[in-house]
Amino acid sequence: MEPQLNENVIAILHFPRAGIIIPFELTIALAEHAIMNGVELCLEFEVGFIKNDENSGIFTIHSTDGRKIQARTIVNAAGIYSDRIARMVGLEEFIIVPRRGEYILFDKDALPLKKIIFPTPTPVSKGIVISKTVHGNFFIGPNAREIESKEGINTTSMGLNEILTGALKIIKNLPLKKNITNFAGIRASTHQHDFIVEESKVPQFINVAGIDSPGLSSSLAIAEYVEQILREKCKYNFKENQDYIATREKQVRLTDLSEKELAAKIKKNPEWGQIICRCEQVTEAEIVEACKGPIQIKNTDMIKRRLRPGMGRCQGGFCLPKVMKIISREQGMILEQVTKTGGKSFIVFNRTKHLGSEVIEKGDLL
Repeated sequence: MEPQLNENVIAILHFPRAGIIIPFELTIALAEHAIMNGVELCLEFEVGFIKNDENSGIFTIHSTDGRKIQARTIVNAAGIYSDRIARMVGLEEFIIVPRRGEYILFDKDALPLKKIIFPTPTPVSKGIVISKTVHGNFFIGPNAREIESKEGINTTSMGLNEILTGALKIIKNLPLKKNITNFAGIRASTHQHDFIVEESKVPQFINVAGIDSPGLSSSLAIAEYVEQILREKCKYNFKENQDYIATREKQVRLTDLSEKELAAKIKKNPEWGQIICRCEQVTEAEIVEACKGPIQIKNTDMIKRRLRPGMGRCQGGFCLPKVMKIISREQGMILEQVTKTGGKSFIVFNRTKHLGSEVIEKGDLL
């Protein structure tokens, strides 16, 4: 089944039903489906502090920019910051220990793998994995290193060498010239080494914290358990929504269409014939459609995670300016307002001729 396996591999456990999904597409789908059914989503709402009025039983959640939300119940699912949120209501039962995992991503069809290849697990992780992605790339990683910074998503030469060494114990060779990019993420680990899903000592404050691997696979089961806590501990009497929308339609992609179907779409809308991302075959029509979704598109990563422009071999080198212009046009934003990930992740500041004149007027040195 896997001719690429290293000769040192002497035995395997085979799980034919193991599968892979796209984590950010799942998350976006769940969020959009919730909005379709009445949920209000507040993006870029950085929590500054929480006031707990024990007399009224109401929490007031204040953002750092002056907004506030009132709630009878809080579900604290803030990932690596869940301990910080818990401390805002006086809870100190757990500490989130950032555990960095680094990855190396390879081009499509760079290695003819059919299965997800796991090594024997270590005491702290499942080890260096070799896996295909849904879109045909493959990656190796992650390692597991406890670090101090919750924002430490940089890769390191030591970590990348650790990943390469681990992968080569399992397969014969790696097509290093087909490496597209390296990246890292942070696991929200605790020294309890277990999920924390419970109503806390503060009534109506539910912690969903320390959701380390396999948190993604467990996410829907965790949601059902939280619903059970809301019913039994928080005394919610839920009623079925008679207007519930059960499904969310998947956006049509160029890669889903036959030549005949694509020709019909181009005839109706020429934007289907405008390729914006050549690496991943993404059209202008798809990006425009995504901009009309239930979540307002404000940055390029929101399009990247929905449609994949910028995830190919050139990593956005050609398509990024075009994606920015489409977002700017469709959302009525000036180009300088279109960021990479939101916040202050600016991509452009001004036209260079204007920037130069401003610098000269201020007397600054170049």
